[in-house]
Amino acid sequence: MYKRLISTFVLVAIAPLSTLVISLPSIAQTRTINCSKATSTPELKFCSQQSYQAADKKLNQVYQQVVSNLSSEAKQLLTTGQQSWIKFRDNNCNFEVYSSRGGTGYEIFRNGCLERLTKQRTKDLQDYLSSR
Repeated sequence: MYKRLISTFVLVAIAPLSTLVISLPSIAQTRTINCSKATSTPELKFCSQQSYQAADKKLNQVYQQVVSNLSSEAKQLLTTGQQSWIKFRDNNCNFEVYSSRGGTGYEIFRNGCLERLTKQRTKDLQDYLSSR
């Protein structure tokens, strides 16, 4: 009986706090982050995500340039290759950062790996464009 009463009391006391936490803006929304001076884990995570997303955006732009100059058969080959490459990249990065799973730096390390391989793939596609 007392356990049930205490549990109910705790839930009633905590409920308003959960809505407060949900409504708090993220670190990126509350202030501008200077990624060249990022030091805290949330800042580093945010900056690594932004950096990887920028590399991915560049890759997509270059990929579209390559695709626009290909015949339908070559497009299909590139599409299949790109899909395989994405699976390779993701699996390879999962392997590379496997030992840091559960750690505070996991996302930062994984984003770094994703960014590195994405930039390399972008360079490969740019090399293809310039050799034509």
